[in-house]
Amino acid sequence: MSVIIGFLDGEPQELTLVEGRVHINGEIQPIKNVSVEEVEEFARTLDNAPEGDEESREIWRHTRRIQFLVSLLSRAFGDECSNYLEMLIGNMHYRVLEYLGETDSLDEFVETRRVPRRHDHCCDHDHDHCDHDHHD
Repeated sequence: MSVIIGFLDGEPQELTLVEGRVHINGEIQPIKNVSVEEVEEFARTLDNAPEGDEESREIWRHTRRIQFLVSLLSRAFGDECSNYLEMLIGNMHYRVLEYLGETDSLDEFVETRRVPRRHDHCCDHDHDHCDHDHHD
């Protein structure tokens, strides 16, 4: 089962389930608990875009892709996979805002809406104000 989950630099990004494992563009990804039924339902949703011109139908599909990507992000492990999904979400979000006429340049959009990442443990920080256990 395969489905297009977004676009980066105009290139489709394809999610495929292989023996219960998520692959994106042929590479296995650390995303847990994704079922064939869930991917099939998502594909049906994309196929059943409401009536309208093709551009508005594609924007509607992007909004559904964003929902699906957020769902995947909540089950993803590791910075590389999470960053990739966040980049896809940001790209789809930008396309929707662009359609609505609410954008500046893509570079400015990305910079102003960058989500602050949690600190990593290679740097000293105030342990009294962080929300996780330390074993250092």
